[in-house]
Amino acid sequence: MNALILAAGQGKRLGNLGKLQPKCLTEIFGKPIIERQIEVLAHEKINPIYIVTGYKKKFLKNYNLNEFYNDQYESTNMVYSMFKAQDLFKKNDEDLIISYGDIIYEKNNLAKLIESDAEISIMVDLNWRKLWSLRFPNPLDDAETMKIDEGLNILELGKKTEDYKEIQGQFTGLLKFRKDFLPKIKSYYENLKLNIRDYENLFMTDFIQLLIDSGFKVKAVPVFGGWLEIDTENDIKCYEKLIESKELNEYFRI
Repeated sequence: MNALILAAGQGKRLGNLGKLQPKCLTEIFGKPIIERQIEVLAHEKINPIYIVTGYKKKFLKNYNLNEFYNDQYESTNMVYSMFKAQDLFKKNDEDLIISYGDIIYEKNNLAKLIESDAEISIMVDLNWRKLWSLRFPNPLDDAETMKIDEGLNILELGKKTEDYKEIQGQFTGLLKFRKDFLPKIKSYYENLKLNIRDYENLFMTDFIQLLIDSGFKVKAVPVFGGWLEIDTENDIKCYEKLIESKELNEYFRI
């Protein structure tokens, strides 16, 4: 099994931290995000690990990861970065884990995702509201829709809503493409580029919704916490407070 870390972005919402280095090098609990990801992936014997770099890529050389480079990182989004690694979608001999570069996740959560045999599997946090209430004064300001049927098929995701009933879980930035569907997903994206303006700025949730609408089966892999997103300075402060109050284990186990 292979893994691809999407780490091209700068992390502007991290203030000065985001200016100094790639976002994935932000330290959380005394260790850079990227190192925590590599450790968890290695624990599950995932190899090789690939990375899409962009902003200040030279700072990531010491990790000796297989690198793809998004030279348009300032003006593009996650999906564009992902297909900078299109070579991984041409072959179909290994499943592919896709991870955002600004999240950390527990080993057992990754193991659940690996066990899924769906065409496309997405780690979905059913206990999202507890974490969002910590990070945001109003969780609905940042949360997006997630509608799942009884068979754990995802029907809708990524839309803004003012109704908690439309949010059965939250997209976490960790997903898996089954090996035999990698060429099909690449082919779909190539056709999409011909029909959608501004495809370079397509959000991952929008891309997944388009796949669903086109007949791809996308399954939720439900978890209850066990992951964290490091997107803003406030996130770091929130998580540091959890350490001080000894409440971190309620959200994430180091």
